[in-house]
Parts: sequence; structure tokens; C-alpha cells
Amino acid sequence: MDQIRDVLMSWRAMDVIDLAREDRDAVVAILNLLCDDDVTVRLRALSAMKEILSGSDEGVRTFVLNHGFELIVNCLTDDDSRVPPRAAGVLSVLLEGVALDEGRFALLLDAVASRAQCEDVLTCISFIDLLKKAEIQSPGEGISMKIRSLASSGSLWARLMGLRVLINLGSLDGYWKSLRDSIEALLSTGNDLLIELALDLLDDSLEFHGTPEMMKELVRFIAILKAAEVNENSVFLRTRMGSVRKKLEDVLLSYYRSRPVEAVEAIGDLLREGRSEDALVLMFIIGRTDLLIRVWKENVEPELMELLKASQTA
Repeated sequence: MDQIRDVLMSWRAMDVIDLAREDRDAVVAILNLLCDDDVTVRLRALSAMKEILSGSDEGVRTFVLNHGFELIVNCLTDDDSRVPPRAAGVLSVLLEGVALDEGRFALLLDAVASRAQCEDVLTCISFIDLLKKAEIQSPGEGISMKIRSLASSGSLWARLMGLRVLINLGSLDGYWKSLRDSIEALLSTGNDLLIELALDLLDDSLEFHGTPEMMKELVRFIAILKAAEVNENSVFLRTRMGSVRKKLEDVLLSYYRSRPVEAVEAIGDLLREGRSEDALVLMFIIGRTDLLIRVWKENVEPELMELLKASQTA
């Protein structure tokens, strides 16, 4: 292993990478270097593993998964701040299209959750991206409890980790408000990377089968996204916001168009909760003012009623 270490630390590092694609002993030697006392060695070993996995066949990836998964996961909790995001990058490549068993998924989730208080934005985002790649077919009750605990955490990053896993699993029932609060927090940061993360989460969640809870929370995002578009300087992000908002409006229209009674009930609920603006947005998206005006006559503020009447005659 000393020879592998020396070559890896030299300008001939590509020789080790080429060798590892053909020689399993070289792969094991590089994996063992992830425990080296020298952080530079650990970083070089992680970079080498990512390069090896990116250009190798399924056999190499399976070998690394079976012999090095825990070693790489341990790097997620490394004391040197440069190591965890690099380890997350390696795991993202390794787990592409791989469904983990419960033991490995629990190990990964525990490691990532232990860093939920991380202050480095790039590290935090790398963990969320990693969890997007991590798949588990049907988590048991123990893992499900961990996921739910994260998704309802008071820590934004812990919450995002849990929500990301729930989105992967295809269900946010009971956590739509948590998603809305988290996305709204990200959009308000002014950080382009965090705003893009918020849009990714919302965009992915729009693929779910619609439920009343989901639709009621999604209505809020119309006004949130419109306000964010107005204040956003980046042309790319403004365009992305507009695209996600249009997709959101299509989802709401598709859902409520075939459920007129539920649409009336939803607007009534919004009004009773004091969410007049959201109710008005939903009404205009659906375009059924003839059906919904009776709800507004008893609840809506006078100035909004004038807007409603104008929309009927337009």
C-alpha cells in the first residue's frame, strides 16, 4: 500500500487510477488510504475513487460498494471540512441507480444527519444532492422514524435532508407545510445556490399524485414565486422560477378542473384562514368564477370582490 500511496501523491496519480480499473488489490489499497492520518492523502484517495468509479464498469462499482462503502461514508464526518463534500461526490457516483439495503441506508442517513448543523453551504448542498441519489425500496419502521424526525426538525438543513428522502420515496403526506416553510426560507436567502436547491425540491414534488393537502399548500407557492421573480437579478433563476411556477399552475388546474366541489371547499378554507390572496390566485388559475363567486360574496374583502367581478366581465 505504501507504493500506491507514494504514486497517488505524485504526478503519476493517473497510473494508479488506470491500474485500479483492472486490479482489485489496487482498489482496496486506495480505499484503505481513506483512513490515512494525512488529510491530503485522504483527499487524493477520494479524488482517485471518484475518477475510478466514473470511468469503470458495473463490476468495479459493485466491488467498491461491497468493500468500501463504509469507509467512504465515514469520510462524511471527517473533521477536515474539505473531506465531507468530496466524499459526498464519490458516493453520488457510486450510488447512481443503486438501491441500498436498510443497513447501508441507515449508515448513510446517520452520517449525513450528524452534520445537519454544518455551516458551509457547499457541504450542505452536497449532502442534499447525495440523498437525492440514495435509494431505498421500502424503509422499515426504524428508518422511517429517522426520516420523519429529520423532516420535522427545527434545523433547516436537517429538515431538508428528511424532505429530500421523502421526495425520493414519493410521499410528502403530513409534511407539505414543512416543505413550504423550508423552500420559502431558501428563497429568502438571496443565495443563488440555495434558491436553485429550493426550485429543485419544488419541481420534483410536483410529480406526485395530487392530494387535497398537497394542493392547498402548493397554492401558496404561486405568490411566493412571483415575488421572488420580481426581486431576482439572475436571468437564469428568473427563467427557472417562471418555468416552475407555470408547471405549478398546470398541476393546480389539472387537479381542480375535475373536482369543482373540492375547489369551492378549498377556496372557502383559504378564506376562513385569512388567505384571501391565495384564494384569489387559485380562483384565477381555475378560471371558474361562475362556480366560485358564491364563496367570495360572504367572505372576500370589498376590493378583491371588485377584482372578481371584473374578471367575470373580461
